[in-house]
Amino acid sequence: MLSRDQRNQNSLNLFLNNYFSLILTTGILLLLLLAYLAVILPKYQEVASLTQDNLNRQQLLLTEQRRKLVNLQAISQAYDLLPELDVNKFNQVLPDQYVKERLFGELEEIVTKNGFITNSISLSQEPPEAGSPTKIGTVTAELNISTIDYSGFKRMLRVLESNLRLLDVTNLSFSPGGNTANLSLTTYYFAN
Repeated sequence: MLSRDQRNQNSLNLFLNNYFSLILTTGILLLLLLAYLAVILPKYQEVASLTQDNLNRQQLLLTEQRRKLVNLQAISQAYDLLPELDVNKFNQVLPDQYVKERLFGELEEIVTKNGFITNSISLSQEPPEAGSPTKIGTVTAELNISTIDYSGFKRMLRVLESNLRLLDVTNLSFSPGGNTANLSLTTYYFAN
């Protein structure tokens, strides 16, 4: 006869034999659930958070780019509506090329229109700086003017200041005894 311990042992063995696959499957599922909760879920949440942050940044960037596009389209439409005359005025302020004869003629005309005599005009060109993102070159003009008095000198400066071409007076001298003036001017051009 079997003792009570042996019967319990047999019952346990029978139970394990009958339900082994169920117990093994349940154990594996519990192990997988714990691994998911301990490792995979936190990583998933971290990746989801980073992805959402990236998506939000991309949305902000897209919104900003759309706003810039709308602004550029408005500028383009405004430019298309500009009459050709206004474009020509802009090109006179910052011409797209350096034409020595044209600048010489403009300066001569400004001086003689105001009743003064041009003794000399010398022009020197400075191309844009190498590696500079802007393509703006400069031209320096040295003018020697005679038959000019102090009030005429002030008037000449106002005329140069209000001239359509962008002119910067970099140096000036006036000799009231000799009725002469020397001016150094800088003007600009867009180098293609």
